[in-house]
Amino acid sequence: MVRGKTTSGFEFEIDESIADDMEFMEALADAMDDAIRFPKVIEQLLGAEQKKKLYDHVKGGGKRVSIEKTIAEFTEIMNLAGEGLKNS
Repeated sequence: MVRGKTTSGFEFEIDESIADDMEFMEALADAMDDAIRFPKVIEQLLGAEQKKKLYDHVKGGGKRVSIEKTIAEFTEIMNLAGEGLKNS
């Protein structure tokens, strides 16, 4: 497991086998062409439970999950987890 914490305080765990998952890579590539697919990528990376926690974290006390904040968190998670995933 690759574990980390974003600067905003979101703690995550990622199964390192995701680095060798072609379906994840396809979903990531699809999301780059069509942002509507982005939530699926988040769920594949974090799982349903952590995705909900991420959305709650980004939402804070508000009513909406900010797309901009979610993408920023996802980017930071990928950067933080990158070394651990490369070494798996």
